Amino acid sequence: MLLPQWFDTADVPVKVALIAAFVALATSALTIAHSLFGAPLKYWLEKKALRNKLATEYEYDQRKSLRTLIAKYQGRMVETAEVLNHRMWNLYQNESKGWLDASGRYADAHYYFRSWAYRFLNFIAMTRLFEKEAIFIDSKIAEKSDLDFIKYVKAFGWATCDVALFSGVQYDDFRQKDHFFRDSLRHICDACCKEGNFLDQEEIHRLLNNSDYQSVYRFFDGLKKDENRLRWDRLVVVDLLLMAFLNSFGYDMQRSSLEDFNTTVGRVKHAQILRNLSSWLSKLGLEKEAGAHSIRLAIESRLAKGEKAA
Repeated sequence: MLLPQWFDTADVPVKVALIAAFVALATSALTIAHSLFGAPLKYWLEKKALRNKLATEYEYDQRKSLRTLIAKYQGRMVETAEVLNHRMWNLYQNESKGWLDASGRYADAHYYFRSWAYRFLNFIAMTRLFEKEAIFIDSKIAEKSDLDFIKYVKAFGWATCDVALFSGVQYDDFRQKDHFFRDSLRHICDACCKEGNFLDQEEIHRLLNNSDYQSVYRFFDGLKKDENRLRWDRLVVVDLLLMAFLNSFGYDMQRSSLEDFNTTVGRVKHAQILRNLSSWLSKLGLEKEAGAHSIRLAIESRLAKGEKAA
């Protein structure tokens, strides 16, 4: 405390009186300051603490809701993804045998043809059911693995429906020939499910014989690798995403090696479609995801070597 020089020479009673007056003045000043600022400051601090508490509780509830939702669907999606992936392996070995030739006679189509549409729709319908519930979840606060799960769900929708996959390749975007109209496929998926469960094969077969739902049967009818269409490449792209998804969310025995990815990438006929896929992995938010990274490595390897489709 800085005091005037005369304070040192003042009498003791004077010093005591001055000190008492200073203390009283300081006390009064603090009392006035507290009355003016104490209550508002306390209110501000309590309000900020309440906001932080509510924000923390909201994030916790949202993460818990999303985790619960993923747990509800992850097992079923992994199972149906594995089944569809195995069917793709079977197709690679047997596509030339004409097992998918129905010639438009869908009511009498044999088991292999009908089961193909069933397995495809079963997986896509699972992603649709998840997406319908997850639309109310705040994904911005999701954990990384949960957010990756959401990104894969969106990626499967893109791979089956988006004509951007065919960018740079001659294709009529306005005809549902080698892709599905998104709203149409959603409508079909909704019709294939009852109370959150996928219908059995006979029920699906009766449904797909209806003219409003036959686009799925028409997509697979007569499918072969060596045809002048793009649906083969679209299915292989879906398979690559299935492999990446299983690598990230499936069991050890469901995982594919980089060699498997290289082989599957080699089955795509149009290199431009692979370039489109590689570019869209970033747009879909999967550029740093481990499973999808294997797709990009396989694409880069093939394009660098200039290899043709296997």
